Amino acid sequence: MLWCQSCLAQEKDYQAEMEAYRADQNAEFLDPQKSPLSNEQMKAFKGHDFYPVDERYRVEARFEATHDAKPFLLKTSKNGTQLYKRLGILHFELEGEKQTLEAYLQVRRFLPQGQKEIVFLPLIDATTGEETYGAGRYLHYEGVPEGETWVIDFNKLYNPYCAYNERYECPVVPAPNHLSIAIRAGVKDYKGG
Repeated sequence: MLWCQSCLAQEKDYQAEMEAYRADQNAEFLDPQKSPLSNEQMKAFKGHDFYPVDERYRVEARFEATHDAKPFLLKTSKNGTQLYKRLGILHFELEGEKQTLEAYLQVRRFLPQGQKEIVFLPLIDATTGEETYGAGRYLHYEGVPEGETWVIDFNKLYNPYCAYNERYECPVVPAPNHLSIAIRAGVKDYKGG
């Protein structure tokens, strides 16, 4: 009985954490200093359309580092390129199937003091172009997680800024991160024009 009460408390804590996360995301899109939305879009913005929070989409993954990874040019939405390197591969199970995602770091000449590196996890899944943005969605970590066990929280999937405004240039999801399963978690497609 005590164990069950502990589980319910953790579930409530996670729900509250996700509600706060989503409220912050919506607030950011109403902040003219941070939002990718135009002034007209901001006036009409009523918040993102999210899938219901589902803890099954918060999974542990085994991180396999890629040593001596060579930088490569990743295509962008405006036919440009950005320099990235593969940090490693995340192995996990979802919907009863074994999956992998590659984790990337953008190659920069320098990192401003105090700024953490951003670990980039772009992906396309079976919802892409149907229920979610047609060019895929993103996850990221601020700083490189320690150890070989990472938590991937697909409830935090978000759209690239290109989904909201074509003035942005966004990295295209590389082929290794095209998943065959449907990940009905995180943000859905933006219909605001």
